[in-house]
Formats: sequence, C-alpha cells, structure tokens
Amino acid sequence: MKNDLRARKRMPTANLTSSIRVSKGLLKSIWEEARPKDFSLFGMCLKTNRVYKPDDRITLSLTLELDMGTINVEQISARVVRVNKLVGFYEYGIEFDKKVVENPDNGTTLNMMRIESFLAKQEALSAKISQKTA
Repeated sequence: MKNDLRARKRMPTANLTSSIRVSKGLLKSIWEEARPKDFSLFGMCLKTNRVYKPDDRITLSLTLELDMGTINVEQISARVVRVNKLVGFYEYGIEFDKKVVENPDNGTTLNMMRIESFLAKQEALSAKISQKTA
C-alpha cells in the first residue's frame, strides 16, 4: 500500500473552477482555465494542456460556485511538485505558498479554508448517500 505524504486529505472538486495566469510578454498576461481534480488547504491536483516542470511557480485563481453565492481566491502563488503527462494534457500536483496558507488571519487563507470545508462536507454527504444506496 502506498503511503500518502499529503498533510491533509484532498477533496473532490464538485463546483470548483480554477484558472492559471499565463504571461504573454513583459506587461501582458491572460488567464487560462485548468480543471481541478482534488483540493486541500495546502495543495491541489489540476489538469491543463499548458507545460510546466517541477518547481515552476504559477499563479492561480479559484472559484467555488454555491447556491448562496461564490467563494473566490484571487491570485494565489503555488509551486508545481508533480507532473504526470497524460494523453492530450498534463496533470499537476501543486503546493500553495506556505506563507499564505499558514496565516489564519489572511482573507485568502480564510476563503481557502471555507472551500476545503465545503468540499469535505459535500464528500461526506456523497459517501453517506452512496452507502445507503449500496
């Protein structure tokens, strides 16, 4: 059995969307969509066709759509820690900037904690429903 080295369990990303900032010259950048696979306060897995190498720094924006509004995380810095080339796209394991996620007074950290909490509750509910139907 493989040991999981993650500090926190990652949750499936039902209504979570993410974008990566891509530089287009000296002063211009665009945001490209990246599909999140799982999420925790300290990192996530995402899929994109953009090529990165381990230790590359990227900037992400996250949005969680809820019935009562949205939770946004604007421009959080992250480091690519794992790269997996698949057919037609890449899957990346990324680690968020520790200075941000370890500061509970930061608004970005609070929003990320809200996202993680919502996804954890959603995962628990899904597990409970599937357990009852089995």
